[in-house]
Amino acid sequence: MNYRSFAIRTLVAVIFGPLIVLTALAGSWYWLLFIALVAFGSVYEFYLLAAKKGALGQYATGLITAVALIFSSYFHGEFGFFPIVLTGAILMFFYEMYRKNGSPLLNMSASLFAPVFYGAGLGSFILIREMGVRYGLAYAPAGRWIVMLILCIWVCDTAAYIFGSYFGKHKLIPRISPNKSIEGTAAGLIFALITAWICHHAFIVGLRLQDALVVGAIAGSIGQYGDLFESMLKRDAGVKDSSRLIPEHGGILDRFDSLTLSAPVVYLYLKFCAF
Repeated sequence: MNYRSFAIRTLVAVIFGPLIVLTALAGSWYWLLFIALVAFGSVYEFYLLAAKKGALGQYATGLITAVALIFSSYFHGEFGFFPIVLTGAILMFFYEMYRKNGSPLLNMSASLFAPVFYGAGLGSFILIREMGVRYGLAYAPAGRWIVMLILCIWVCDTAAYIFGSYFGKHKLIPRISPNKSIEGTAAGLIFALITAWICHHAFIVGLRLQDALVVGAIAGSIGQYGDLFESMLKRDAGVKDSSRLIPEHGGILDRFDSLTLSAPVVYLYLKFCAF
């Protein structure tokens, strides 16, 4: 284990972690603007990765589409998703026909995937945060649900890193992430479930224990695959981090990869199974 790197990662988490938690609890425009910034940064960094493979993303249209999906999630729920994606796709199609630069097939694939995936994935955080109001519940509890999800992800990542460093013997998917082990992955899932159990008894309101445990299971399983997905993209692009924005954490994609994939799954579970 690299103790210096671990210390810096921990320090950054201690400084910025509480700010993210407080923003989630506050909700409203605070959470909306924070998620919009994360989506903006995610799409931008994805386009940087795509450029290393020769795909030229349409930055302006893609970034606007992603942010529009985030704001639409706040004001209109899921109902604005289709018209925004369709409008963005049509604009990209026309722009690409007059672009005359690079491969249109690669350009369109990268340009459209990024805002749809990150706009919908991160927009799920807005849908979860506003879910209580839409179901006639109090506004505050949904902020606690998001805090639980974030804590489960953070604990999962930390447990997987520590246990994988000391006890990891069997590689999970070495062609994508040679340092991730089955032992570390299992430890991450177990500690995510423990964290969800503690959160439910400590501060969660409006969710049953089984719902909280499912959130923990999603964080500890799907969340880790979100990290693997981003590792696959970075490996394909030949880079270690998506950017150097956050010391020892890399970029926005590096920090929010697990959350981007787990949030929509949590939202779908809460919408169709919990309520």
